[in-house]
Amino acid sequence: MKTLKRLLTSFNRYKRSKGFGVHSPFAFYLILNVLRERLPYYAYANIELRRNMALNLSARISRHRRVISIKNAKMLFRIACYFNPQSIMQIGTTYGVSTTAILDVSSRSQLVICPGSETCTPIYKKVTHRYGERIIHTSDIEEAINAYDTLSKNECKFILVNSIDSDSDSATIYRYVMEALDEGATVIFRNILKPTRVSALNTKVNENLDHGMTFSNGKISIVVGRKNLPRQSFSLWF
Repeated sequence: MKTLKRLLTSFNRYKRSKGFGVHSPFAFYLILNVLRERLPYYAYANIELRRNMALNLSARISRHRRVISIKNAKMLFRIACYFNPQSIMQIGTTYGVSTTAILDVSSRSQLVICPGSETCTPIYKKVTHRYGERIIHTSDIEEAINAYDTLSKNECKFILVNSIDSDSDSATIYRYVMEALDEGATVIFRNILKPTRVSALNTKVNENLDHGMTFSNGKISIVVGRKNLPRQSFSLWF
């Protein structure tokens, strides 16, 4: 059903992605100059290098789970570059390509991660080994939340959700994400095309958020919780 809906709305999504009908200056800039930016960035070569590493290793030592596309890895970098968080929280990873992509924005940034059950540890360690001192690993969601609260202090939070292991984790993440969005956080939900815990959480967050903007192409959703933004959702092509 989601795939059919994406096909039926493709023309309207394409027009909106070009800026037509977007009245908010913030949304207009984010859509055209961040989500759809085509010019190269300084970290692209390194992102491609690590993704190729993950691809080559996964062909040999994993169960051939899908590696994040280079397009989406670069987009995560651009989003992080725009918001420029010094502290980041990530929930779920497989090979660590998304982890390193958002850490490439600043050599001073740090990331708290709860890797989750989908992590291919041998590949993840190889991909992220040069970032080791900047990554705080935790064993469960509660530990990750406590570590991130300590790290982020009074900063606006920046949270990436790739996968969720259990329903209880999903409930905990929902409460934390809603509190963070109420304080102006940016939250990215990936892998939402298929019915997963992440897609269900993304739907629940968007249904209950009373301010801020959501930008989604049906596969990835970016929720910006700035209080000065009206509640709007943009269905896009990016």
